[in-house]
Amino acid sequence: VSDTRHGPMVHAALGVAQANSGKLVSVVRQEARRLAAQRGSALVLVDGSPGIGCPVIASITGADLVLIVTEPTLSGRHDLGRVADVARHFGTPAMVCVNKWDLNADLADAIERDARRRGMAVAGRVRYDRGVTGAMLRAQAVVEYQTDGCAEDLRRLWANVKAALEGTPADG
Repeated sequence: VSDTRHGPMVHAALGVAQANSGKLVSVVRQEARRLAAQRGSALVLVDGSPGIGCPVIASITGADLVLIVTEPTLSGRHDLGRVADVARHFGTPAMVCVNKWDLNADLADAIERDARRRGMAVAGRVRYDRGVTGAMLRAQAVVEYQTDGCAEDLRRLWANVKAALEGTPADG
């Protein structure tokens, strides 16, 4: 458990040649839930790995919402469908975010149409922005580093995710 300026973060490290097991994700999630209960935190965010393997299943199981982040590529479109199928299998609602949408606007549109056809809301789009690199170099979140560009996109995205978690209408 590490303390960050934004609160605690529960994480783990795998040794060389160790399998990336769903068991490890489950242990990290259990510790995060314990810590959240101890501190009176109502929300635990879990950053899941790409794909649909055991770690992803362990990330999704018992979640209130899955935010599927994809990029406008053919593999991103395909992988979105696979993760959406896993979320649906576990009965977990899912939303979609298209990261770097402006690198291929036509494919971003197609991904959003696919998501809506599957019954998923589009939580938002995040544009490609060199400010991300600037924020990383300064060890800041993008929304701390700048107020415009993708920081605006991220604020809108979070508002939509938060609204979905609270059961209120999103602003689209």
